[in-house]
Amino acid sequence: MDDLDRRLSALIAEIRQNPANSRKWRTAMHKLLWEIQQLPGLKKSAHQNYPAALNLTLEWVSREIDKFEPRQSSVSKSLINWINGYLGWRIKDLYSPDKDAPISLDAPIAVDAGETTRLELLPDFTLSGLDGMIENAQKETTQRIGLELELYIEQDPEGKLRNSYPRSYPECNCQFLSMRRVLKEPPDTFTDLAKELNVKRTTLNSHWDRKCEPSLQEIAHTLGYKQELKP
Repeated sequence: MDDLDRRLSALIAEIRQNPANSRKWRTAMHKLLWEIQQLPGLKKSAHQNYPAALNLTLEWVSREIDKFEPRQSSVSKSLINWINGYLGWRIKDLYSPDKDAPISLDAPIAVDAGETTRLELLPDFTLSGLDGMIENAQKETTQRIGLELELYIEQDPEGKLRNSYPRSYPECNCQFLSMRRVLKEPPDTFTDLAKELNVKRTTLNSHWDRKCEPSLQEIAHTLGYKQELKP
């Protein structure tokens, strides 16, 4: 087993060992979804809406990863084959006549017994049933964006958060404050943080309101979140 297989196996094990949406589960899921996007052999498409197909696939992975079982000695190859089986259908959706529809009711989707469609999974094709399906899809998208936002805060790949801080107080940067105010459960209060960092509470509040919160809003919107973010 190579390093990649060991990392994937460890992440999948950690996800399965922790309750869904717990802090440890989300952290492990962030890392797994990032690893998946780097895997060689992941299906690609030149279609302009390919990112949407990939997002749907990552949401599916976050729901179904407990069902994944390697079918060959290489965990990474087995995982990519499993994911491509679903992603391939999502890419085909892009080229279907209803490609502009936000949700394809007739597109094949994978289930334990084989394949079906979203329409067939609805108990009754009623307005309330359709509304419920759309609401669930929206919740899944929001959860995916939340996972990506948390991963962005932790990694801060462009240094945008950690390089934003009040003059003379680099330790009060937006990455640190976001880790303690957004990712920590329960979040720290500004009063506690001010005492810990020996900084005026008003300084932290002002920097958070003027710099950190707008930066998080911008990052979330870039990831696809359309509403106002409430850290």
